[in-house]
Amino acid sequence: MSRTLSRLQALVLGGIVLVGMGLAVTGLFAVGSRGWFGKAPLHVRVGFRDIRGVEVGTRVRIQGIDAGEVITIVPPEAPEGPVVLRLALKDDYRQLVRAHSTVQIVSEGMLGAKVLEIHHRPLKPGQRDEPAAEDALLPSENSTELADLLGQVKHMLEGIGNGDGTLGKLARDPQAYNALLDLLQQGRNAIVSIGQSADAVKQMPLVRDYVEDAAGLLVRPNCERHRQYFAEAELFEPGRAVLTPQGRERLDKLAPWLEGLKYKGSEVVIVAYADPQTTSPSLARTLTRQQSEAVCDYLKRQHAIQKMGWFSSRKVTALGQGINPPPLPERDPLPPARIEVIVFVPQG
Repeated sequence: MSRTLSRLQALVLGGIVLVGMGLAVTGLFAVGSRGWFGKAPLHVRVGFRDIRGVEVGTRVRIQGIDAGEVITIVPPEAPEGPVVLRLALKDDYRQLVRAHSTVQIVSEGMLGAKVLEIHHRPLKPGQRDEPAAEDALLPSENSTELADLLGQVKHMLEGIGNGDGTLGKLARDPQAYNALLDLLQQGRNAIVSIGQSADAVKQMPLVRDYVEDAAGLLVRPNCERHRQYFAEAELFEPGRAVLTPQGRERLDKLAPWLEGLKYKGSEVVIVAYADPQTTSPSLARTLTRQQSEAVCDYLKRQHAIQKMGWFSSRKVTALGQGINPPPLPERDPLPPARIEVIVFVPQG
């Protein structure tokens, strides 16, 4: 059964339809006109030998910011002539486009859509830093595509296979190849010899006390190993090498343990590690060395851990490991930034 609308209902329905159509037309007009450029957009031009699939509407970026888009593509006037792109940029970014700025076509990812990027290049001698004028022609930069790179690699490999260049001659000349192998072997032998000499220098009586050999200090298969450790915050303020009052109390409580391990031939190593997630490598080496020295000096001064009797003493070494891991992997989870006090007692 059909039902007729009253006059009032018909007017209301007609008004809703007209408003909806008006909103749709307004939206289409806004999208089509690209009104987001603002009232006074900057227009510039750039010419490319090949625009590599750039279309009207392709985005333009300045330092990664979406600043505009391509609004016109002008075909070349003659074969091999430049394809000119006209760009519209938001007025807010006008000051970032200079007369010497360059434009480059890039891909988003290796195989992604095309984007134009405007680069601010250093000024050349005698060049003035001026803003780009309206409708200025900016210089372009060559674009590198994956296909271009693959083509260059293919050309290089073909040249090597044909014996072109140094690598090609080497690949096709057995005598030169064998001579290169001999040279590499000599270099390897020289490196091994240098390493052996360095190890020998470390063992010299006047030198070994000043060279930090982490493996030699911390790995002693012929010794019984006793260890206590502290998180950095238990002894120091983070990033510092001055013992806190709490840290000195902790070390005072450690003294009886060290006193009970004063065996003949025993040695003490105090090693500090830094957290690689929070400390730079250059700072970590200095910080951990100073922290280990601070603990070493305090224990020697306050508790004489180096003295074995009236006329004898034992060696106490401070070692800063920076962000380097221990020579042997740890079985138990330990704080990344820590100070370890280790006593080695000879066996047998």
